[in-house]
Amino acid sequence: MPKVVVAGAILACSHGGQAKLSGGDSRLTVSGRPAITAGQEAGVSFATGSPGLVTPCPNPNKTPPPPTIPCTATVAATAGVSTLWTVGGQGVLLANATGLATNANDPAAKWSVSDPGQSLLDVDH
Repeated sequence: MPKVVVAGAILACSHGGQAKLSGGDSRLTVSGRPAITAGQEAGVSFATGSPGLVTPCPNPNKTPPPPTIPCTATVAATAGVSTLWTVGGQGVLLANATGLATNANDPAAKWSVSDPGQSLLDVDH
């Protein structure tokens, strides 16, 4: 069973960029961290200088400038959203969540959860 994603979780783009999620919905917490509900991951950027950035997306640009075109998780999860656990009518994001990322150089770019931010609560979909 996948873990619930909480504030402090890390998303990764398909090129290796990583960003830490903040926020969440405090109506459901795990070890004091608010759960992330579906849609709260949309807009996370893997670009240098972005809030929560851990590792920038290294996707090379085929035609400079700029030297890289980083991914953005602009599309909400396409998989890995709980149908049993909801907060405010939104499904809770799970550790197996994934979705499309926006990247001008790579239309097949995706994001996924690399660390759910907690190790206590597992759920079925």
